[in-house]
Amino acid sequence: MKVPYAKKRRNLNSILREAHRARRYHRHAVKTFFNYDWAAIEGDRAAVVKKLLQVTGGGRYLEIGCAENLLFDQVSAEVKVGVDPARGGTLRMTSDTFFAQNEETFDVVFIDGLHVYDQVRRDVANALDVVRPGGWIALHDMFPRDWIEEHTPQISTSRWTGDPWKVAFELIGAKGVEFRLLAIDHGVGVIRVLEQDVDLPDRRAELAPQRFAWFAEHLAELPVIDWPAAQAWFDPPAKAVKPRAAKADGAAAAKPKASRATTVRRKAR
Repeated sequence: MKVPYAKKRRNLNSILREAHRARRYHRHAVKTFFNYDWAAIEGDRAAVVKKLLQVTGGGRYLEIGCAENLLFDQVSAEVKVGVDPARGGTLRMTSDTFFAQNEETFDVVFIDGLHVYDQVRRDVANALDVVRPGGWIALHDMFPRDWIEEHTPQISTSRWTGDPWKVAFELIGAKGVEFRLLAIDHGVGVIRVLEQDVDLPDRRAELAPQRFAWFAEHLAELPVIDWPAAQAWFDPPAKAVKPRAAKADGAAAAKPKASRATTVRRKAR
């Protein structure tokens, strides 16, 4: 069951402020709209984090940007660290300060801090340095539906993704990781870390000036999947049960017993 995430209340002042900002940046407006009703779509950020902790053994969890702890309080892990400069979590500091002094490693990192490309890119690069091979990094607000949701500086007073989507186009070219963009809950990007010392390709000169129109035009380049496909991707591949070698006299090899095969499949999950 999904936990309803709080939406910012809009009063008359916020509506007027948003309308003023939209007029100010109207030159960036495009008609494209991705018609995703996130509340009606299966899967959300909490389901992602819980699944990733399950497949890694539920060990060490780091959350960047905790706000009211709406996600942080849903997560169970042996070690939980939450970093937020204003409220929530366990440490009151910026992510840059945390990573500069951190000496710990983590199995799962969730990034939902400042929704601007430069900051998210630093958070991803730093997270890659503290996640063990076999671990995961997830990022929230990676799928803006229209130009107002995406616009930086912020226009919308109720729903703002910003432009962290730009780092997705760097991640698809990174070696030593796998990346998927989940079309759930305002877009959840997920990185499977395969190797130590992963270098994030630097496309800042190209991506920094881009806006929603570019995202919409190039979206097909990203590996976008739904929640059922994501769950299949999260699970480690099952180990095949090899048949026993044939006997020297030519007799057929005995088939593995059903109980033995069942045990192997359970270990693979």
